[in-house]
Amino acid sequence: MRKSAALKVEPALSPVLRSNLIGQVFKEVCPEHRLLLLDMGCPSSSTVQFFNQYKCRLSFLDLISAEFLSETPQGASHQELVEYFRVSLNIEPDMVADICLFWDIFNYLDGSSLSAFIEALAPHINHRSRGYCLGLLNERNQLPYCQYGIDSQTTLSQAVPLGQQPPVYPHNRRVLTQLLHYFEIDKSRLMPDGRVEYLLCENLLPRPIKPAIF
Repeated sequence: MRKSAALKVEPALSPVLRSNLIGQVFKEVCPEHRLLLLDMGCPSSSTVQFFNQYKCRLSFLDLISAEFLSETPQGASHQELVEYFRVSLNIEPDMVADICLFWDIFNYLDGSSLSAFIEALAPHINHRSRGYCLGLLNERNQLPYCQYGIDSQTTLSQAVPLGQQPPVYPHNRRVLTQLLHYFEIDKSRLMPDGRVEYLLCENLLPRPIKPAIF
């Protein structure tokens, strides 16, 4: 897939982003169940404050960074990529996530890397796991370079990080459906600037994971 040009985001980016779906990630949460959450982004004070209302364990993996993304092996085999992401995720073997906050990390992984990333995460997903991510309607839209957090069940925080935005690989809904394997897109909502938010749940009829060819 052709890479889109990275967008240089102006400092005027609003610190608050309205979300129609983030609250639905927690819709079926049992108050007595201790949540296990994986946040692919960097530590966010708003996210920590939001989850103070839940019994939970919150792990920030800090994978949406130019430094990490630039080190993704080029020309590696599918299994080599799977092992790379497995080590990078560094999740305890017996941990199964209730909620995965992917934010926009899928947009910074090409098809081969995204397929391997999803396979590396597979042991930590089950029928209760739900996910949330942000994508683009199509490659004509540009992706703001942001660090995200949760402000409330209807709003996200967004801030411009330091450094240069990594290359962007826009995956539309059709492509994401092919690559996400054990997740399926339960709901999606278009945002005014061309970003799309997705609510992910278990795919009841997952296809075997195959190396992506682009």
